[in-house]
Parts: sequence; C-alpha cells; structure tokens
Amino acid sequence: MKQIFIISFSLLFMAVQIQAQKSVQERLGYPSDAKLLIVHADDLGVIHTANQATFKAFKEGSVNSASIMVPTPWLPEVAEYAKANPDHDMGIHLTLTSEWNYLRWGPVASKSEVSSLLDDNGYFYPDCAQLWENAKIEEVEIELRAQIDKAIAMGIQPTHLDSHMGCLFSTDPKYYELYVNLAKEYGIPAMINHQIEGLGGKEGPKQPVLVNQIFGAGPADFDTDMAAYYANTLRNMEPGVHVMIIHCGFDNLESQGMSVEHPYWGARWRQQDYNFFTSEACAQILEEENIHLVTWKEIGALLKK
Repeated sequence: MKQIFIISFSLLFMAVQIQAQKSVQERLGYPSDAKLLIVHADDLGVIHTANQATFKAFKEGSVNSASIMVPTPWLPEVAEYAKANPDHDMGIHLTLTSEWNYLRWGPVASKSEVSSLLDDNGYFYPDCAQLWENAKIEEVEIELRAQIDKAIAMGIQPTHLDSHMGCLFSTDPKYYELYVNLAKEYGIPAMINHQIEGLGGKEGPKQPVLVNQIFGAGPADFDTDMAAYYANTLRNMEPGVHVMIIHCGFDNLESQGMSVEHPYWGARWRQQDYNFFTSEACAQILEEENIHLVTWKEIGALLKK
C-alpha cells in the first residue's frame, strides 16, 4: 500500500510539473508555436459613440475584448450591453485620470475619501504625472475598489483588469503592487507582461505572466499610416500570447467634441481603428498569418486550474 501511494504521488507530481512546463498556448489547446491574439478595445463608457462602435466591432469585426471606464458618463449603456451579452470579454479599465479638455469626470468613491486624486474643480487630474505627484496610495486603493465594486453591482462580470493611460504602471512599485493585489483578491487576471511585471521589483507581488507582448499604435503611426502599422504588426507577430490595444469610435460630432484640441487618440484615430479591425483586410491577415483570437476569459480560466 505504501509503495502504491508513493508511485501515485510521484505520478501526480510529474503531471503537475508537466502542466507547469506547458506554454500558455498549449494550456489553451493550441500548438506551442501558435500565435494567439486579444484585440482589445479600450475606453468603453466614455461616450455613446465609443460604445456603439465597439459593440458593432464585436459583432462584425475582429475585436473580441474590451475594457470599461467605470467613472465615465456612458457606463449604464455598457452595463446593459454586458448583461445582455454575458459571454463577451469585458474588463475594467481602472481609471485615475480625466484627460479631455471639456469632457471631465471624477471619482466613483466619495470625493471626501479621495481628495488627493482630484484637481481644484473636483475632477481627476488630466495626466499620470500630476496624479503621481499628488495622490495618496491609500486613496488610490479606495477609488479602484469602488470602481470594481460598482461595475459588479451593475451586473458586469469583469474578465480582467488593466490601467487607463498606464497610470498604475508607475516607477513607484506601490502602484503595481496594488494592481496585482486587487487582481488576486477579486480573482480577476491583470494585464501584465514582463515589462510591466518589472515595475514591481524582485519583492513585488506576483501573478503568472500570461501575455508576451502588448501592442498599440502611437502618435508616429497616426501621423503616417495607422492601417500600415496594424498590418505590419500582425504580419510580423511571433508565436506567443499578445494583446493589441485599440480605441473604437466614429468620427462624428460627439467624438470630435470629446477630443477637441487633443490630436491623438481622438475622433479620427478611433475611426481608423474601427475601420481596420472591422475590415476584410484585417480578417484576411489573421487567416493568412494563422493568428488565433483568444479572450481574457479563456486566459483567466488558466489561473483557476
């Protein structure tokens, strides 16, 4: 009996080791050299136009994931959509800034609890630098918890966490530590690759790094040729699990009003993102390059095994 137990335990230990050695691709049922991609649309909730473009891209294009800005004005529309489409991949775009000139928002938590996050008018600061200069980390935690809790209370089941404008990816490790600890506590994977993980330092909290590269167009790509950037990135993609961050929208009056005097990530940018990722050209490249679309929901399930 003792010998049988030892053999059984050894086989179990070997099975765990083999499972741990498998790549994320293999654990998801793909070959080890597969190219897997999440096409991730940011900023749901910010305006009606962004919501509608993203919903349409879910239905008609290659977009298969999105993240929600809980403090923004069009959150109720997103919550209704999320409840009607529970299988969709929708995470929380943890938001601590309000970057547009005339479309501003403040905290979900009581302003008296998070006053260090706010400018003189009671809105979030417009950029991460001002946030980092003024914010108390304990008040950052209060606000982020309030955002996650509100989304869940409104019927949204978050599939992942990420950071609006990258404000949680500060060189101050406290921000990264908070980000990972919230993901662990709520049982929701955080968008992390090795570059982001490095911000936590050797002593920082750990989450398995399930993403290899995070891609996204920058101002130089917008100033030249966005479609060419996306096409070239897809055609040169290496094996692994990757995220392509985009921003869907329509170039209409609402979107133009949001982004007035803000040349990047505005109305024209969002229309171009929508155009490419709902195009036949995009679908054809994905097929030709044998790129498989996966979701955060699938990846998150690996953390529970």
